Amino acid sequence: MMSQAPLAVLLSPRPAEVRAAREVGARTLVLAPDLSAPGIREAVAVAHDALTVDWLDHPGLLMAIGQLSAYPARVSVFGFAEASALVAARVNEALRFPGNPHAAVAYLTDKVALRGKVNQLTGTPVRFEQCDRVTHLVAAAEQVGFPCVAKPRTGSGGQGVHLLRDVADAALLAAELVSDPVLIVEEFLDGPEYSVLAHSRDGEHTVLAVAEKHLSDGPGFTEDGHDLPAPLDPGDRARVEDLVTATLGAAGHRSGLSLTEVVRTEHGPRLIESHAHPGPGRLGDLLALATGTDPVALAVATALRLPVPEFHPPSGGRCAGIRILRLPPGRLLEAVHGIDEAYALPGVADIGITVRVGSHVPEATSRAAGHGFVTAVASCPGELEALLGKALSLLRPVVGEAAPEPKEEHTAA
Repeated sequence: MMSQAPLAVLLSPRPAEVRAAREVGARTLVLAPDLSAPGIREAVAVAHDALTVDWLDHPGLLMAIGQLSAYPARVSVFGFAEASALVAARVNEALRFPGNPHAAVAYLTDKVALRGKVNQLTGTPVRFEQCDRVTHLVAAAEQVGFPCVAKPRTGSGGQGVHLLRDVADAALLAAELVSDPVLIVEEFLDGPEYSVLAHSRDGEHTVLAVAEKHLSDGPGFTEDGHDLPAPLDPGDRARVEDLVTATLGAAGHRSGLSLTEVVRTEHGPRLIESHAHPGPGRLGDLLALATGTDPVALAVATALRLPVPEFHPPSGGRCAGIRILRLPPGRLLEAVHGIDEAYALPGVADIGITVRVGSHVPEATSRAAGHGFVTAVASCPGELEALLGKALSLLRPVVGEAAPEPKEEHTAA
């Protein structure tokens, strides 16, 4: 392991993230609690080294990699999701490795603190209330006004997001919550949504791409996918970018990738939330398809002072998209037909089925989660939409009976 190449320590990465680090000349070390887990096993196969480490155990993590302070080249720890980005920032500070300040990452995870700060930067702030007790939820929602959205103060990835249309919705949610989670209740922002991927270096923020988010018409505004780049006129795009850079600046974000969710309302763009990682929606993959530049490679090269890949913003001649596949929860997935036919379509880049054949389909964990995906690249939005629709139509999941309800056990009196 004592190579002279700069070292990227990757916390439970995807295989593509390991490859991106290797492509810019970094040596790669994968850390994960279970190196044989699906996805991690494939990442380990393309990494230089791997260690079994529960990286959520901070003292254990420092004990496992503390000796890297004596490594003969530059070292940095990278996380590409909510928990791992926070851990990476904390350990980088502890070991004096380059990286984003831990306080900045923590600030972006705190929706109440971030909302209050960003509200000071805009002419029309977003109404919100913090709710610490379920018994106060109805009152908080009435204070904000209906419709409104309730979600965890430190949640991510669309988990635990609830649209409250009236007092009855708020009362029902309060009755369903089994504890006193700290929530933020904020006004519902009406308009098209966008996901903005950015890269920061020494506090200078560069928007890499603005992707349009596709939402279902049903309850809960489930995410169906993204298209990149979003069809925005220059003025709207500039206003979205200004909001993103102001948000990152307010949080003290200094380096690495970020994902910021924005709604374009009739009063201009408004912040939904922001995170110090590229997010779970594979926007980095779409950016690489549309531009040839992998944002993970960009972030790793910047942190480790390796040659930085040249970046060309997405243009009108090439676009990329992802669509989410959802299966009926509780049903047994017996097979998925049509994968080879979908892959054969020109422009289809990747197909993933995240439920193992022979297992029961789990409930989606968030509005952004699904049970599979298709990514593709095309020359124009219309062609992309048709291609993704055709690929999804070719996938033919075979699902069986639902899992039986557990029987209640009765004991003799």
